[in-house]
Order: sequence, then C-alpha cells, then structure tokens
Amino acid sequence: MSKPTSPFKFLDAYGQEDADIFFGREAETQALYDALSGVKHLLVYGPSGAGKTSLIECGLRNQFSDADWYALTIRRGKSMAASVFAEINQALQQKIELHPATGLPVDTSIGFGQAIEDLFAERYQPVYLLFDQFEELLISGQEAEKQDFFTRLHDLIRYKVPCRVMLIMREEFIGHLSEFEPLCPSIFQHRFRLEKMRRSAVQDVIFNILEAPRYQSRFRVDDSEKLAASILKKLPDRQQEIELTHVQVFLSEIWDRASETGENDRPPLLHRGLLRSDDNLETVLDSFLKKQLSELKSTHGDEAPLELLACMISERYTKLQLGVLELQHDLQKTGVPLQTPLIDLLQDLESRRIVRQLKSGEVVQFEISHDVLALVVGKNKTTEMKLREDAARLYAMYEKGNSPLSREALDELRFYQHYKPYPGKLAERVRGSEQHWAKKDREALELAQRQAEEERVLKEQAQVNERRARQRTGLAAIVSVIALGLALFAGWSYIDANSARKAADKSAKLAAQKTEEAEKALKARIELEIKKYLTAASRMETSGDFDLAKKILDEALKLDSTNQEVKQRLNKLQ
Repeated sequence: MSKPTSPFKFLDAYGQEDADIFFGREAETQALYDALSGVKHLLVYGPSGAGKTSLIECGLRNQFSDADWYALTIRRGKSMAASVFAEINQALQQKIELHPATGLPVDTSIGFGQAIEDLFAERYQPVYLLFDQFEELLISGQEAEKQDFFTRLHDLIRYKVPCRVMLIMREEFIGHLSEFEPLCPSIFQHRFRLEKMRRSAVQDVIFNILEAPRYQSRFRVDDSEKLAASILKKLPDRQQEIELTHVQVFLSEIWDRASETGENDRPPLLHRGLLRSDDNLETVLDSFLKKQLSELKSTHGDEAPLELLACMISERYTKLQLGVLELQHDLQKTGVPLQTPLIDLLQDLESRRIVRQLKSGEVVQFEISHDVLALVVGKNKTTEMKLREDAARLYAMYEKGNSPLSREALDELRFYQHYKPYPGKLAERVRGSEQHWAKKDREALELAQRQAEEERVLKEQAQVNERRARQRTGLAAIVSVIALGLALFAGWSYIDANSARKAADKSAKLAAQKTEEAEKALKARIELEIKKYLTAASRMETSGDFDLAKKILDEALKLDSTNQEVKQRLNKLQ
C-alpha cells in the first residue's frame, strides 16, 4: 500500500479546480481581469515566487465562463513556435499538417493567425494564448528562434481574429525583451505587475487554508490561528514580502511529520509542536529531498536519482526542460549506470512531486517541480559531481585554440582527467601539447649534453695546454740564462693556458647551474601537482569518500614515492 501524500499543493501551482483553497489574491485577480479587457496582448510580470502561474491558472480562469474564452497554456519546450502550433493542433478537429522535424506547418503560409482562425471557426470561442514562464525563450532560445517568434507574434497581434495573448515572465528578464521591440513594437504597451504577498496578509492565507472545508477529512488542527502565526515566523521574509510557495512547503512538511507520529486510524493532527527550532525553508526542502533520495536508493541505486536531478538544472541552479533522450545522453556522459529503466525513475520522481511532466503535442519533457527545489538539488551535489562540472568548464576553456598548452595548463588538466575524460578535440590538443613539450625537453637535453661534451673537451685541452706550459716553463728556467726570450715566451704560454682553464671551469659551473635549475623546476612542478592531489584527497575525506581519497593519494605517490606527507595521509586512511 502506497504512503498517502500531503494534501497541500507543495511546489505545484494552483489550477482552475483549486478555487476553494486559493486565498488572498481576490484583488489581484480582479485587477488582472480588468487589465486584460480591451487589449490584444498583455505582459504579466513579477518576481520569482509571486504566484503568477497560480493567479492566472486558478484566479483568472475562474473569472471566465467557457463561452467567454478558450485558453491554451503554452510552455516553450524545444521551440516556442512549434509549441504554439502543437497546442492549437491538439485542440483542432481538422489538423494542420506539421513537419515532423521542425514542428511547424508544412504549408509555410500558415502563421499563428491562420491557425487560430481555424480554431475559432470550430469552437466559436475567443482564443487566449497564455505563454507561461516566457523567460525560457529568452534564456534558452537560439537567436533565430527568438526572431521568428517575435515576428509571428507581431503578425498575430495585427491579425483580425478573436485572440488575446499573455506573456507571463519573471521581471528580472524583462530587459531581454528590448532587443526584439523593433520586431514587435507594442510588446511593452500593456503591462501588469504582480507583487509578492505582504507579510500582513499571509497569516490570514495560512489560517484559511487550515480551515478550508476541502481539507477537513485529511487532517485535524490544534488552534489554526496559533499554528498559522508559528509557521509565519519560519518563512523567509524579504522586505515584508513572502512567497506563497514557501507556505505550501511548510504545510506539507508539517503534515508529513504529523502523519508519521499520529494514529493510523485517524487523520494527522497538525499543531505547533511539530515545528522545530532550526526549521527554515532550506532545511525543510533539504530534508525532503534527502529523504526522497534515500527511499529511492533501494530501487534505483545510490547515485542515479541525484545524478538525474543534477542533469535537470542549469549552472545557475534553475530548472531545465529535457526529454527522455536528452536525459539518457546526459546520464551516459556521467558514467553512472541505471539499475532500472530511466522512465521508471522519472515516474517515481514524479509521484514524489520532485519532477513534473510537460506535454506539448506529441513532445514530452520533464522538469524539476520548482526553481527553489532546483537550488536545493544544486546544493546537494557530491564533491565528485562538482569536480566533473569544474572539469567541464575547464575543458570548454581549453578546447578553444590550436597552439600548444602551457605546462601549467597540462598539469591542471591531468588532475581533472580522473573525474571526466577529455572530449575529442581537447584530447587531440593535449596530445599535441605533450608531444610539443616532450620535443622541447629532448632538444634541451641534447643541447645540454652537447654543451657538457664541448666543455669537457675544452677542459681536457686546457689541462693539456697547462701541462705543456709547465714543461715549457721548467725548460725555460733551466736555460733562462741562455735564452731570456724563451722564458718570456713560456711565461706568456702559461698565462694563456691558465686563462683557458678558468674559462673551462666557468663553463662547467654554468652547465651545472643549468642542470640544477632544471631539476628544481621539475621538483617544483611535481610539488605543485602533489598539492593538487592532496587538496582533492582532503575534499574526498570531508565528503566521506575515503576510497576515492586513497586512489588520489596513490596517484600522488606515482609522482614522488618519497613524499612523506602523502605517505602519512595514506597511513591514516588504511
């Protein structure tokens, strides 16, 4: 028997069926309805966590009757324009022929306006296109896709068909729209900003949720007013504003705690005692994620669930939309094996409300249920996962260019090769660079050997000259009374020989100095490499991965088998 889940929304947005539990946004719902009246398009924006999707999907939808509008919610998917045609086509009885590769009409003369005109002709309802999380186009779309969409949007706005458009997005990305204003000049003309809920109103929202008739069979509450006040104290408070998503997270956590400690034959009892002194949004979500991952290990293995979730977030720890094939490809690059089919793991994550499925036409994609949970996933990455990411960034930097890499760059790359293999182009550049420096080293060695040989010959010749000079000097001393000129000649020969010997000694010292400097440079590079291995080993010890720490230290000993620090660290790990 499967464990019951919390009745609260958790990280899901409110839908049209949730009107009886959607509180605190009556004024904003009416204001949005009024702002939409009489305009062809409306830009709806606000900070992350303000509840834009819930306001539209629950608040606004319940302001219209079925005769008043036919609303299609659209997410970008792989292509914004293709998603528009896919959603319209799904509603049409007489389908538009779409190209299987691009998702666009085979008949290129068909634009958004014509497709909506076909839909209106079948339904006789004004069509509303609700572009939720519109910033996805601006963040992930290619330039050609953006240009094409805004051109089509401008044509649709001018098209004489009962259709209204809402672009719903986070306000920090509004600046990206400016560059497309020449293609759609009226894009900023009609706007509606949604603010986060003020702290003073949130307590009433929590109280109303706890007292909602829908929930009476799912749990009991000990003093809803005091519990609401206690929850409010735990919520992140930025400028007296609160994200309603955070309210749902805390309510779900309290319900889970109550259901674990309560009586099996009665609904869980929610009370203030379930809150803990160290509770905050991050710890609650972190605890939730760790608990779910722990329960998934027995079926899907120790690594696969977290590795899969890590594939679904960006470098900035925001959620991404990805299809099964894309996820399969990303997981293969990590080298982590799957113990069960990927689709089974995705379904388990979906049932636990960690990921959600998105469908546009025939295209199915998955994403983490909320950016706030994507951030928690990012913070739960293991040290090895982070090192792989560091390696990917480093590889991307060094892949560019064709000139030989420096010795320092090669040393850095060798360290990260333990965690992520080189991509093809970088592998070729590394091989070429290693060959370049190996050739340089051979040439330097050959030059040093030639210089040493030349210096040896010069020294031997100087010794010969010195012996000869001494012989000549001795002979000159014997016959000095006879041939003063010969003595002077011998004296000058001795001076020449002595100078030659000194020059040879100087050359020998210079050669020895060069050899010593080369040895010091090599020793310094080895010490630098060993420091990197020691640092990595420390990271592994900190994260509890002692086997990987041993492997890293073994690699360090291959560079210098006499290094005492490495030996001591290894002995401690034995």
